[in-house]
Amino acid sequence: SSDLVIPAPGISWLNLRCLHQASNVMAAQAIVVGGGLAGVSAANSVLEFGGKVVLIDKSAFCGGNSTKATSGINGAETKTQKTKKVEDSVDLFTSDTLKGGAKKPELVKVLCGNSGPDVDWLVDKFDLDMSLLARLGGHSAPRTHRGKERFPGMTITYALIQMVEKISERSDLARIINKAKVTKLLTNAGAVTGCVYEKKGKEFTENGPVILATGGFGADFTENSLLAKYRPDLMHLPTTNGDHTTGDGIKMGEAIGARSIDLEWVQVHPTGLVEPDDPEAKIKFLAAEALRGVGGLVINAEGKRFCNELGRRDYVTGEMWKSKPPYRLILNKAASDEIIWHCKHYTGRGVMKHFASGEDLCKEMGIAVSTLEATHQQHFEASQKQAKDPEGGPFAAYPSGKTWDEPSGKTGVGKKFYHNVIDGSKVKTEPFYVAIITPVIHYCMGGLEIDANSNVVDQSGKAIPGLYAAGEVAGGVHGNNRLGG
Repeated sequence: SSDLVIPAPGISWLNLRCLHQASNVMAAQAIVVGGGLAGVSAANSVLEFGGKVVLIDKSAFCGGNSTKATSGINGAETKTQKTKKVEDSVDLFTSDTLKGGAKKPELVKVLCGNSGPDVDWLVDKFDLDMSLLARLGGHSAPRTHRGKERFPGMTITYALIQMVEKISERSDLARIINKAKVTKLLTNAGAVTGCVYEKKGKEFTENGPVILATGGFGADFTENSLLAKYRPDLMHLPTTNGDHTTGDGIKMGEAIGARSIDLEWVQVHPTGLVEPDDPEAKIKFLAAEALRGVGGLVINAEGKRFCNELGRRDYVTGEMWKSKPPYRLILNKAASDEIIWHCKHYTGRGVMKHFASGEDLCKEMGIAVSTLEATHQQHFEASQKQAKDPEGGPFAAYPSGKTWDEPSGKTGVGKKFYHNVIDGSKVKTEPFYVAIITPVIHYCMGGLEIDANSNVVDQSGKAIPGLYAAGEVAGGVHGNNRLGG
């Protein structure tokens, strides 16, 4: 994801160290297919361990969906958390991930166990700023890291691309081949030994173990697509994925006997941004989940809350289907100040609007100011009661405990974490940043099944020598729902 949830759109944050296995294969080079964050992390890891690498991407430039990731990257027990005295642990992150939808503890153990060292790796090796934290939906602690400027997906992915580019310019240890579409995997006696790619109408071959980092299939709306096959009910929805996201790696893996898993689990993210000038656009920009982490509220056409803004993505989307559109994501001044770079960027793109006062917002919505005041007052009172008596509330909370918040409590997924809350009396004169939001196809939990070493497995569950998967193409890591970050 994710949201850098970059995917973001969110990409699933690859756990960067899983891949170091690939460089231990005795081969002249490793081949990485796909230049998003998973791919460039794999390429850097191979280089770090003294291997040679060729990175192949079908687009004109690397980056993929990872560059769109807007909320940050998860890490438990990081240096940033310790500096900010945030209490978190690998066990807590593991528990949150399993509650969030994951079904394979052995993969979750690697994902969460490596998450802290991976964030620290980005800071130490690539000099990246990861000094800000947010709590995303389903997380029991603030553990989604970002820097002070720009979108973290862009910042992180470009830093890693530039490192591979620098090495490719100075030595023969790395090569990057763009506008090159890998069409098939080569095998010998059950092992993957290389791949074939097309560039400018010609075919070329590369030899070596292959790390697939080709992403999901969330932008393939053709009639023979994986989306059409497994989730025809979602074909009418917009997507946050670039049009390169067509499931190539999954199809190539299946063609040589790899086993796929969970292809029916496609994440629909609740906060795709609606452009007022082009509301029907098929590809939509994503509103970062961190906007809710800093205190953004989700309201319906009547100005009322109807869900736990920090619930799982599939849950928030499900509650939106039951309520009354258009839906708005609204941030008061304290909330927007905490994530102001994002708000100004979205406003500049025409997908968010600044209102000088709650009164102005209500006028545009066609509702009474008293309605929005009551919404905020109820939320404020629930937050006060939660602080005084965290376990005394009448409703079940998520991911655990009790809540006093009625709108979310009634859904069975109560809100227990509150941030930058204002009371109803402030609404009339409070400035707000506001976006109209709609559910969007965001992330494919399914993909090629991997083991705990990132090896792709065959139909019998046995590792296929020489074939690895990283990032969104790797299936089974997140189960039926990926947490943001």
